[in-house]
Amino acid sequence: MTQPRPTSVKLVEAGQLQPRAADGVIMPGGQAQEHQARAIPARRMPGRWTLEDERSGRRARWISLLVFLVVVGLPTALAGVYYGMVASDQYVTEIQFGVRSADAQRNDATSIFQGMASASQIGLQSNIVVQYIKSRSIVDAINEKLDLRKMFSRPSIDAVSRLDPDASIEGLVDYWRGKVEPYFELTTGIVSVHIRAFTPEDSQAIGRQVLGLSESLADDLSKRARADYVKFAQEQVEEAGERLRKARQAMLEFRDRERSLDPNKEADVARLGIGKLRDELGKAQTEYLTARARMGEKSPLVVTLRDRIAALESLVRDAEARLTGSDATRNAVPMSQNIRGYEDVETDRQLAEKFYDAAMQSLQRAQFEASRRAMYLEVFVNPSLAERSTYPRRLVSVLIVGLAAFGTWVFLLMVYYSVREHI
Repeated sequence: MTQPRPTSVKLVEAGQLQPRAADGVIMPGGQAQEHQARAIPARRMPGRWTLEDERSGRRARWISLLVFLVVVGLPTALAGVYYGMVASDQYVTEIQFGVRSADAQRNDATSIFQGMASASQIGLQSNIVVQYIKSRSIVDAINEKLDLRKMFSRPSIDAVSRLDPDASIEGLVDYWRGKVEPYFELTTGIVSVHIRAFTPEDSQAIGRQVLGLSESLADDLSKRARADYVKFAQEQVEEAGERLRKARQAMLEFRDRERSLDPNKEADVARLGIGKLRDELGKAQTEYLTARARMGEKSPLVVTLRDRIAALESLVRDAEARLTGSDATRNAVPMSQNIRGYEDVETDRQLAEKFYDAAMQSLQRAQFEASRRAMYLEVFVNPSLAERSTYPRRLVSVLIVGLAAFGTWVFLLMVYYSVREHI
């Protein structure tokens, strides 16, 4: 059985050992250079901080500091200089008013949430006033009385806040919307308007103009709403009046043509006259028979009575002929036909009068209801003269700029480290 050969161990002096260039493995001094030629490329051991890492970290910290100064420090410093030393004072005038109805029950704020039509009208007109205050129409109206371009472009105003004197009307409207802030509070129905200007007098003057024009607009809207509400009733009254006028004109023409005010009454008179004639004729016939029996046919009294009877009979026949239209020898219109034509005209006149009365009653009801729906502007806070400037809010503005810049810097820093980790 073969015995294993003992392994000989060769001791090397400590001075003869040299580190391997690649990974720090100790090798004998004679073989160090030969092994370096075929050494494996160096690898950084995990968790070990090297000099290169130190240089890279120092460079990253300087870059972070530089970005912080540019992104956070510089904007905050500029904001502090501007708001602390350059920004012009701005004075605020406040106006508060509400659109109200003539009917007190319609002014309940809770009715807005109950869906009442009156409340919706109040809300609608309030929003119309708010939009009008921000519109070009009010800018044109105020600019005719106050030179807004001159007011907002004085040399004493800082360059950032100052309006360009040569600005177009669109630019003026945009600038106006930045200085006038109307707001409608739905729960209370109150419209609040904040007006900013660079002097207290300008702010108050603009506030008075805004309030006056808003009141005029509310009055115009109320008048238009009332007019629209009674428009149909007014048209019905005009139509009924025209119909009544034509009916009365037809009655007048009938009376002029027939020379009769009321054929019905004339017929009654004619019938009454015929009755009297018949009574007289009966009496005459009775007297005639009595006289003829006593005095004979040739008696003058009998002859007179006979002539009278003949005359009365002729009168009765003529009256009946006129009444019934059986007299064909005359050109006169039969009274029965006059009565029929008169009744047609009279019926039209009566219907026209009833229709006109009904239309007038409807118009009165519509006018009463429209008066209850009338809207007006109730002012709670009138424009007053400010004693101290409210804007700009210097410290708050600087803090806002600083916080916004700091947030931007944090975001950029997170993006940087995220990109660095994936490279």
